[in-house]
Amino acid sequence: MGIEQGKQKLNQLSFNADKVTIVPFGDNHLGSKDFDRKLFKEHIRWVARSPNTYALFMGDQLEAATRNSVGAGVYEQQEIIDDQIEDWIKIVKPLAKVGKVIGLHKGNHEDRVWKDSGVDITKMMCKTLDVPYLGWTVMHYIKIKDQVYTMYTTHGSSGAKLPHTKIKACIDRANVADADIYVMAHLHALDHHTRQYYKIDKRSRRVVQGERHFIICGSYIEHWDSYAEHAGMEMLKLGSPKIKLSGKKKQVRVSL
Repeated sequence: MGIEQGKQKLNQLSFNADKVTIVPFGDNHLGSKDFDRKLFKEHIRWVARSPNTYALFMGDQLEAATRNSVGAGVYEQQEIIDDQIEDWIKIVKPLAKVGKVIGLHKGNHEDRVWKDSGVDITKMMCKTLDVPYLGWTVMHYIKIKDQVYTMYTTHGSSGAKLPHTKIKACIDRANVADADIYVMAHLHALDHHTRQYYKIDKRSRRVVQGERHFIICGSYIEHWDSYAEHAGMEMLKLGSPKIKLSGKKKQVRVSL
């Protein structure tokens, strides 16, 4: 694994396996009173014991409420930010030790600390775990045996509240990046949309059918007594999607 720095970072990954599974962990919000610690740790353990399976952390790893944050989060969070950092690192460290962490995106909750202090706590967490820092967005070049996949991942930003507007926010990322797979967090939904399209195969000079996958990668925030309940938002399934990439043929399968 390695990050090539530039105006747009490129994360190059290579695997010698028949199948690789990538699990994006969106919106953990460790420290929130609504954080589902048991479910989060279950999914971390599943990645740890599953062969050729890797975690990708999509931002808002922490609640990270400050005095200047909107709402009462600074009073409701269960730990101060320093303890949240140590707590999250302790849970994820076993994955990092065996090379099962693709990297960490930062989210708008971590950005609260940056705005108040100029300290990028996501970068600090990456240095502690010795894993790639992915910033807001990154392009991935993934080679599995002879198959190549491209993936665009971001914490994202959107005020969408309805299922069709949430997935549209992810689909709209195709306007700014060309990839096989688009993964976005922030919206707390678990959703997957596939789009078929025509393209020219330059090698054979033929028109062929292409496929793009758009994925919103869930959260670990319980509904009851949360902001979502108070605002009358729909209850959402918790957890992470699993993105399965074949090394035998160009094939993407997503399970929610």
